[in-house]
Amino acid sequence: MQNKNKIKQLVKNNCASYLGDRHGISNYCCWKDGLCVFFDQDNPLPSCRYFENGVLPSDEKLERDYKLERNMHVDRQIAKPKVNCKKCGTTFEANSNRQSYCEKCTEKNKKERAKLRMRKMRLKQA
Repeated sequence: MQNKNKIKQLVKNNCASYLGDRHGISNYCCWKDGLCVFFDQDNPLPSCRYFENGVLPSDEKLERDYKLERNMHVDRQIAKPKVNCKKCGTTFEANSNRQSYCEKCTEKNKKERAKLRMRKMRLKQA
Protein backbone atom coordinates (compact mmCIF):
# COMPACT_ATOMS: atom_id res chain seq x y z
CA MET A 1 0.00 0.00 0.00
CA GLN A 2 1.75 3.12 -1.28
CA ASN A 3 -0.23 5.84 0.52
CA LYS A 4 -0.57 4.10 3.88
CA ASN A 5 0.59 7.08 5.97
CA LYS A 6 -1.62 9.53 4.04
CA ILE A 7 -4.63 7.27 4.55
CA LYS A 8 -3.89 6.92 8.27
CA GLN A 9 -3.60 10.70 8.59
CA LEU A 10 -6.89 11.18 6.73
CA VAL A 11 -8.57 8.66 9.05
CA LYS A 12 -7.21 10.39 12.18
CA ASN A 13 -8.22 13.88 11.02
CA ASN A 14 -11.54 13.32 9.19
CA CYS A 15 -13.14 9.98 10.08
CA ALA A 16 -16.06 10.35 12.48
CA SER A 17 -15.79 6.68 13.50
CA TYR A 18 -12.18 6.97 14.59
CA LEU A 19 -11.93 7.62 18.31
CA GLY A 20 -8.21 7.13 18.98
CA ASP A 21 -7.60 5.37 22.32
CA ARG A 22 -10.81 3.98 23.82
CA HIS A 23 -11.69 0.88 25.84
CA GLY A 24 -8.02 -0.06 26.14
CA ILE A 25 -7.67 -0.29 22.36
CA SER A 26 -5.47 2.18 20.52
CA ASN A 27 -6.83 3.41 17.15
CA TYR A 28 -10.38 2.46 18.12
CA CYS A 29 -13.11 2.50 15.46
CA CYS A 30 -16.71 2.67 16.67
CA TRP A 31 -18.00 1.55 13.25
CA LYS A 32 -16.15 -1.78 13.58
CA ASP A 33 -16.23 -1.75 17.41
CA GLY A 34 -12.54 -2.54 17.58
CA LEU A 35 -9.24 -1.75 15.92
CA CYS A 36 -9.48 0.41 12.78
CA VAL A 37 -8.68 -1.71 9.70
CA PHE A 38 -6.15 0.86 8.45
CA PHE A 39 -4.04 0.49 11.60
CA ASP A 40 -4.07 -3.32 11.51
CA GLN A 41 -0.62 -4.61 10.48
CA ASP A 42 -1.90 -8.02 9.26
CA ASN A 43 -4.16 -6.66 6.52
CA PRO A 44 -2.18 -5.68 3.36
CA LEU A 45 -5.16 -4.03 1.54
CA PRO A 46 -7.64 -2.91 4.17
CA SER A 47 -11.01 -1.53 3.13
CA CYS A 48 -13.79 0.19 5.00
CA ARG A 49 -17.04 1.18 3.29
CA TYR A 50 -17.59 4.13 5.62
CA PHE A 51 -14.12 5.48 4.86
CA GLU A 52 -14.45 4.87 1.09
CA ASN A 53 -17.84 6.58 0.81
CA GLY A 54 -17.65 9.29 3.45
CA VAL A 55 -14.05 10.30 4.12
CA LEU A 56 -11.96 9.42 1.08
CA PRO A 57 -13.78 11.67 -1.45
CA SER A 58 -12.39 14.72 0.37
CA ASP A 59 -8.94 14.01 -1.20
CA GLU A 60 -9.40 13.37 -4.93
CA LYS A 61 -5.83 12.32 -5.72
CA LEU A 62 -5.67 9.91 -2.78
CA GLU A 63 -9.08 8.50 -3.69
CA ARG A 64 -7.96 7.85 -7.26
CA ASP A 65 -4.77 6.09 -6.09
CA TYR A 66 -6.70 4.10 -3.48
CA LYS A 67 -9.25 2.85 -6.01
CA LEU A 68 -6.65 2.05 -8.67
CA GLU A 69 -4.66 0.03 -6.14
CA ARG A 70 -7.75 -2.04 -5.30
CA ASN A 71 -9.03 -2.36 -8.90
CA MET A 72 -12.18 -0.44 -8.03
CA HIS A 73 -14.18 1.64 -10.52
CA VAL A 74 -12.57 5.04 -11.01
CA ASP A 75 -14.78 7.83 -12.37
CA ARG A 76 -13.11 9.52 -15.27
CA GLN A 77 -14.15 13.09 -15.82
CA ILE A 78 -14.40 14.02 -19.46
CA ALA A 79 -13.16 17.49 -20.27
CA LYS A 80 -15.80 19.70 -21.81
CA PRO A 81 -14.90 21.23 -25.16
CA LYS A 82 -14.11 24.95 -25.15
CA VAL A 83 -16.05 26.81 -27.83
CA ASN A 84 -16.31 30.43 -28.94
CA CYS A 85 -19.83 31.85 -28.84
CA LYS A 86 -21.17 32.67 -32.32
CA LYS A 87 -22.82 35.90 -31.12
CA CYS A 88 -20.53 37.53 -28.58
CA GLY A 89 -17.28 35.62 -29.20
CA THR A 90 -16.56 34.69 -25.57
CA THR A 91 -15.01 31.28 -24.84
CA PHE A 92 -17.10 28.88 -22.74
CA GLU A 93 -17.25 25.16 -21.90
CA ALA A 94 -19.89 23.54 -24.08
CA ASN A 95 -22.17 20.86 -22.61
CA SER A 96 -22.41 19.10 -25.98
CA ASN A 97 -20.73 19.21 -29.35
CA ARG A 98 -23.76 21.02 -30.87
CA GLN A 99 -23.81 23.95 -28.43
CA SER A 100 -22.66 27.11 -30.16
CA TYR A 101 -23.93 29.95 -27.91
CA CYS A 102 -22.98 30.86 -24.33
CA GLU A 103 -25.73 30.90 -21.68
CA LYS A 104 -26.48 34.62 -22.00
CA CYS A 105 -26.70 34.50 -25.80
CA THR A 106 -28.77 31.30 -25.65
CA GLU A 107 -31.42 33.13 -23.61
CA LYS A 108 -31.35 36.11 -25.97
CA ASN A 109 -31.58 33.77 -28.98
CA LYS A 110 -34.61 31.96 -27.49
CA LYS A 111 -36.42 35.26 -26.92
CA GLU A 112 -35.59 36.43 -30.44
CA ARG A 113 -36.91 33.21 -32.00
CA ALA A 114 -40.08 33.35 -29.88
CA LYS A 115 -40.64 36.94 -31.00
CA LEU A 116 -40.24 35.99 -34.69
CA ARG A 117 -42.47 32.95 -34.27
CA MET A 118 -45.26 35.02 -32.72
CA ARG A 119 -44.90 37.71 -35.40
CA LYS A 120 -45.23 35.05 -38.11
CA MET A 121 -48.25 33.49 -36.40
CA ARG A 122 -50.00 36.88 -36.10
CA LEU A 123 -49.38 37.65 -39.78
CA LYS A 124 -51.02 34.32 -40.74
CA GLN A 125 -54.10 35.08 -38.63
CA ALA A 126 -54.60 38.54 -40.09
